Amino acid sequence: MYDVLIVDDEPVARQSLRYLIDWEELGFTVKGEAQDGQQALDMLRDDRYALVLTDIRMPVVNGLEMAAAMQEFTDTPVVILSGYDDFAYAREGLRLGVKEYLLKPVDEEDLIALLKKLAAGMREQQLLEKRQRLGLSAGRDQLLRRWVHGQIAPRELEEQLRLLGLRADEERYACLLLELDYIADGEMPDRDTELMRFAIRNIAEELTNGCGYVFEESEERIGVLLGGPASGMGPDDCRRWGERLLSSAVKYAKAPVTVGIGGSVGAAADIKQSWSEAEEALDGKFLSGTGTVLLPHGKSEAGDEPDTLRALEAEVLEMARSCRRAETIRALGRLWECFRVEQVPESRAKMSVLELFIQLFRMMKEQGASHDRLFAPSLGDYDRIMRIKTMDELLRFTEGKCVDVVEAMQRTKEVRPNKIVAEVKRIVLEQYGGPISLREVAATIYMNPNYLGKLFKANTDQSFNDYVLQVRMEKAKELLLHTDKKVYEIAQEVGFSELDWFYKRFKAYTGVSTGDYRNAR
Repeated sequence: MYDVLIVDDEPVARQSLRYLIDWEELGFTVKGEAQDGQQALDMLRDDRYALVLTDIRMPVVNGLEMAAAMQEFTDTPVVILSGYDDFAYAREGLRLGVKEYLLKPVDEEDLIALLKKLAAGMREQQLLEKRQRLGLSAGRDQLLRRWVHGQIAPRELEEQLRLLGLRADEERYACLLLELDYIADGEMPDRDTELMRFAIRNIAEELTNGCGYVFEESEERIGVLLGGPASGMGPDDCRRWGERLLSSAVKYAKAPVTVGIGGSVGAAADIKQSWSEAEEALDGKFLSGTGTVLLPHGKSEAGDEPDTLRALEAEVLEMARSCRRAETIRALGRLWECFRVEQVPESRAKMSVLELFIQLFRMMKEQGASHDRLFAPSLGDYDRIMRIKTMDELLRFTEGKCVDVVEAMQRTKEVRPNKIVAEVKRIVLEQYGGPISLREVAATIYMNPNYLGKLFKANTDQSFNDYVLQVRMEKAKELLLHTDKKVYEIAQEVGFSELDWFYKRFKAYTGVSTGDYRNAR
């Protein structure tokens, strides 16, 4: 939330502005009010504000005098609110660095549009500042990733935590894993995706401040490591954490997320178990749909069911993993025969199928096979399984899914990495002029996007997004040098819908502005 200070000598005007709009919905909160510029300056020195909205004509210190004084100790943006007669003063304010000017009485739609514009600029500035701190942040994220994956020895962990100022002395720990559903849709431009991911991470850090650590697991996933006393780390407590993260992401970032919850553990060395449970819980998203909180899958107690049943379930997975179609079908037949002999209840048989589907889904992701067409929530597999009336019908449905999975993974194994990379580059060269995402390209060549991204980077030493940017920038350079097209036309031709964003990316890529680059020809 961005804190706002309202400055006006008329109490009615301050109250009117406070209640004119839903500030929180736009990411702001009115934190303070001042009746003149001097009181506002005192408040700004004592506390931090993200935005100041001020009248011009006030006693003691007026709005322009306040804006001039602010330049000496803060870069907080100022918006002038005043009447038509003060327009000359407003112009002077703009020369003093005042951000915007709005006429009084303030129009609701104008204020909302202005706040949206300011919020976007603030998020972008925060992102730039974050990049400047990236060295420490990246090291911290890397350590947390190694910790939850169990890839760091206890002594090294202790030393690294001390260096980074992190703690590992809590009574209980639990992992939460957020998947950013808007990235999975593949509809958002790269710039907006990065800003939104940053916003959601900020929300998670604010909510967990003092109670845990937040880190980026991948482009689509954000990890949360919670710690605290046993009394506050039970299953219901962790579920409530997940619900708060989900609702806050929707409310403040306007972005849906799905949250996987891992069970709590009693030692720092056991965090890997909680992380694995969070990953497995999140993989149930294809059955439950997006925008939900998913709990760890229940494990049966020893002695509750025959060992043979678990062994046969494992055999089905092993045959599928090996891409042995006929053996997978035979293993399913043996599992169904066990269901009948042991008189397994319908609910237990259906739970076995659901768990099998989740494991097949994870298997396809691990091996890079495209799973969207087989495990999309829109297919309604969960509802269909629940509606099935007979064991024979359940077997036919399960066989069909298993065969589809085996064939998809077999196709993936038969394709060589260099051919995949060449095909990705061909698609980018054809489509760089419009919206293009790794997920869309992966769907085109029937591959998992996460796996494809890692494979592309391993074979080219650059990420997919960096390659798309390279193609667009090189084409833009060519058009600037060899055509007389206007810059906005070139920007659109190489896939940029926002001209200011094209200017920034071009200068960052080449080191010079578009004008200087063209003049050098």
